[in-house]
Amino acid sequence: MAYVIGIDTGGTYTDAVLLDTHEKGTRSVKRKSKAFTTHHDLALGIRDSVERLDIDEFEKGQIEKVVLSTTLATNSIVEGDLHNVGLILIGDKPNGELATKYIKTVSGRINIKGRVLRDINREETEKAIEELIPNVDSIAVSGLASVRNPVLEQKVKAIIQDAYDIPVMCGHEYVSDLGFLERTNTVVINAGLLPIIGKFIKAIKTVLKELDIKAPVFVVKGDGSIAKIDAIQEKPIDTVLSGPAASMIGAIHLTEISDAVVADMGGTTTDTGIVRHKRVELSDDGATIGSWKIRIKSAKLYTFGLGGDSLITVRNGAMEVGPKRVRPACRGGGTVTPTDVLHYTGEFVKWSREEAVAAIEKHAADAGMAPSEYVSDVIDAVSKKIDENMSSYQRLNLPISAIGAPAESWYTAAQKKYGFPLVIPEHYEVANAVGAAAAGIQETVEAIVRRGEDGYGYLAHTKAGRYMLPRKEAAIEKAIEVSRACAIKMITGQDLELADISVSCEDIYDSGGTIYLETRIKVTVSGKIFANV
Repeated sequence: MAYVIGIDTGGTYTDAVLLDTHEKGTRSVKRKSKAFTTHHDLALGIRDSVERLDIDEFEKGQIEKVVLSTTLATNSIVEGDLHNVGLILIGDKPNGELATKYIKTVSGRINIKGRVLRDINREETEKAIEELIPNVDSIAVSGLASVRNPVLEQKVKAIIQDAYDIPVMCGHEYVSDLGFLERTNTVVINAGLLPIIGKFIKAIKTVLKELDIKAPVFVVKGDGSIAKIDAIQEKPIDTVLSGPAASMIGAIHLTEISDAVVADMGGTTTDTGIVRHKRVELSDDGATIGSWKIRIKSAKLYTFGLGGDSLITVRNGAMEVGPKRVRPACRGGGTVTPTDVLHYTGEFVKWSREEAVAAIEKHAADAGMAPSEYVSDVIDAVSKKIDENMSSYQRLNLPISAIGAPAESWYTAAQKKYGFPLVIPEHYEVANAVGAAAAGIQETVEAIVRRGEDGYGYLAHTKAGRYMLPRKEAAIEKAIEVSRACAIKMITGQDLELADISVSCEDIYDSGGTIYLETRIKVTVSGKIFANV
């Protein structure tokens, strides 16, 4: 017998589940709990939710891991709550707004083939570093075309580390695409998140120690896989969209279906995404969080403003729901939300039904409506908004799996009215936490092979460096070898055991299908906890 604790920190609730890893689907959920998310200190809500699972001493000894999904990185980016980061740009400055004001540019240049056209100047670089250090908590290094050859970024990083004890990270370590601005902002934002995630991790470890839970701790990444919490401490940007990714994994686990549209209805918004062959469909373009476009592996999502705490208003005789979030009347807020309507109808009563009824009666009277008419119009408005926002998925001929605390009532109402295929699993209200517990350990490293300069040979552009080989096959073999070693190190560096390695290679041609452009290599390594851990 083995257990996993899954924890999801959402906008309203922090959910926790105790999952039996020997069971499948809904049978695996042994206990579940909800506690309010404590935004000023997320660890408090996590402690509350885990304590409510009532895990006994025998069960504690059988826990193989604890897995969290968290909104902390996403919220910190949206709210601009990032620590000061120094940025050293090598050569040109990217076009567009940068995510820090502490910027220095040093000389150096690499061409698109990865050849060094101009080396860095050590004295110039040391001066730039010296001027940044008093104002920043960490330093990011980014250079144009560094993904084709990271040597200049690596040199600048080494100079910083030789002189100062400060976190340093390079653009090529986080992003394998050419987009200079997005790569630069990704590494800057990651650096700005380090102290925030570090504080959170310390608090989580303290909570679990106090609860006498000794299992290793993991965090869900935006692509639906998990990594050990200490690895996340170095790369917190990987947890952006952690919550939605966990939701999709949870829907897969609970429904045991391979393909679906997952709609996760929370307090403020509904996040939707696609699952195919039991895998989360990922975005080709990274993610846009707040005003920043960042290059991370993340679920491909569409989000719309509808949740249990959405504000309900009547304008010119028409009922409007969301996108603004308010405190429900049933919880002392005074304004009407979908949650209050469920209290009125009796479908869901957790707080004060009397306050919900009173608020609905007042708002209905203000709109010149009977309370029953007002409630009926709200149900129609919510149903219509669900159908309108899900309509683009209908051509895919996939069922909608609705999860999240308000999902059963509202998606069932919409399905009755509009007739789309719907699956609502048992434990739908804690599917996010289930997804956290059920997610797998995985790391992916990418590389490309292209023709060499002046038509000579082939170049393997990898995470570790640039390699020139005489033949295409040899270059591909080298790219696989280097990427494989990097991916394995990412697993073993977390004190995990290798479970599986897969390699994919795709030749890319021009639009006519005749001129070879490049070969894209992807090495994916999965891991597992050592049997004796």
